[in-house]
Amino acid sequence: MAVRFELLNTDPTGARTGILHTRKGSFPTPMFMPVATHAGFRHLAMEEVKETGAKVLLANTYHLMLRPGPEVFERFGGIHPFMGWDGAVLTDSGGFQIFSLPEDRLITEKGAHFRSFYDNSRRLLSPESSIAMQQAINSEIMMVLDVCIDSRTDEAGTREAMERTHRWAVRSLAAKEAKPTGQALFGIVQGGVHPHLRDESAAFLTKLPFDGFAIGGLAVGETKVERDTMTERATASLPQDKPRYLMGVGTPTDLLEAVLRGVDMFDCIIPTKMAQQGYAYTFQGLVRITRTVYQLDDGPLDPECDCYVCKKYTRGYLQHLMRGKHHLGSRFLSVHNVRHYQRLMERVREGILRNGYAQTYRELKAAIATPKDLKDEAAASAATLKDVG
Repeated sequence: MAVRFELLNTDPTGARTGILHTRKGSFPTPMFMPVATHAGFRHLAMEEVKETGAKVLLANTYHLMLRPGPEVFERFGGIHPFMGWDGAVLTDSGGFQIFSLPEDRLITEKGAHFRSFYDNSRRLLSPESSIAMQQAINSEIMMVLDVCIDSRTDEAGTREAMERTHRWAVRSLAAKEAKPTGQALFGIVQGGVHPHLRDESAAFLTKLPFDGFAIGGLAVGETKVERDTMTERATASLPQDKPRYLMGVGTPTDLLEAVLRGVDMFDCIIPTKMAQQGYAYTFQGLVRITRTVYQLDDGPLDPECDCYVCKKYTRGYLQHLMRGKHHLGSRFLSVHNVRHYQRLMERVREGILRNGYAQTYRELKAAIATPKDLKDEAAASAATLKDVG
């Protein structure tokens, strides 16, 4: 198999820890994958990302198809030598990006028709072309092309999108098998906020030979309670011996909740996008570094953090950089936030291994989330997630 999931322990809560074995190495789960949308980060070098402890990155098929295009990846031998990354890479299929272009796209059975925002040319993203692009990128894990819709879509509309996603999943598998490359392929469970549709989607997809399964169609308009409920519903229907990936989620508290419900893999743009807005995640709560209260603060951003920013620079200096809109400030906060997410996952894995995730969950949630933090975070991340790239 292209990837293999080794389950190490399941906590009494249902949280699980394991090892994801790939051709680029073996990595512990639960894991968080930083998002290198365009085969890179806005403020971070690959060396800095590696130093945070990140092992797997996510790249965006839709954006990379438009620029630089498949020919470039074929010339360079894939994304790893192109961007200088020796870890693993997961590529999404482009479904969410198509969803984010409602004014200029048409979904048919053939695929998604849209205009390139670079040169206004007409394009088609189909299950087959998405797989072909991901094969050119040469990621370790590919995703099927799915139909992503607003969570608040009615049951009839949700069923239509789900059933098309299933048909596209079959076509994606056929395209992958027509050109064996040693890459893994994950199916995507859809069904919106309708429990019986989630069950139906999982039942259909788990009969197919996917290497893992993603939970899609969340963090697109539903309430937090609905997201938690649908996540738990989906994981309950997925096999124990395959990795489970919750797409596009989320904040540190979102991750704690999803791990509690049996999720193994996460990605989100939040750590770096929130950094650009002046927010830092710490184990004492969310810090908005632009506040004047930090101007004379000579302490580290987070005394519990071991990133080079926290070792060397003060809150007062970071406040100065961000208030002056210096790119260095965004870079420093990005380094810290990505490291914070990796340390959060380390603590989570330790808790699960000792069958103590219930206590770890309570302690971490109390440490990182105060009511004011959650209010600030909700407002900021809502604005952040409007940016799809």
